Amino acid sequence: MPTMTVAEAKNRFSDVLRRAEYGGERVIVERHGKPVAAIVSTEDLRRLEAAEDAADLRAAEHALTEAAREGTVSLETVLRKYGLGHLLAEPPVRPVRPRPAARSRVSAKRSRQTTANRRRR
Repeated sequence: MPTMTVAEAKNRFSDVLRRAEYGGERVIVERHGKPVAAIVSTEDLRRLEAAEDAADLRAAEHALTEAAREGTVSLETVLRKYGLGHLLAEPPVRPVRPRPAARSRVSAKRSRQTTANRRRR
């Protein structure tokens, strides 16, 4: 697989893209002698992603089979076991509001009268 520096890839970008698109060539781009990226065709990328998806699916199926066979443990149990209980979200605490004091019959009557007087004005 050919390699080139970032500067070379930048200067010959159109050519590199053509080689990947039409020739199916894969090009490794290096910075300071270390590979940092690869230029591949979209067809290669799709194949790579399909392979990754298949591997992820196999891993998920394996994990579900293992969980069905051996059982599961809650996240809360694991966090507490390893001293990480502080990471658990605690349910929100509802503030307790004091109940309003019961009004006497006289003050309730005055309140109604005051409201009625305001409406008349």
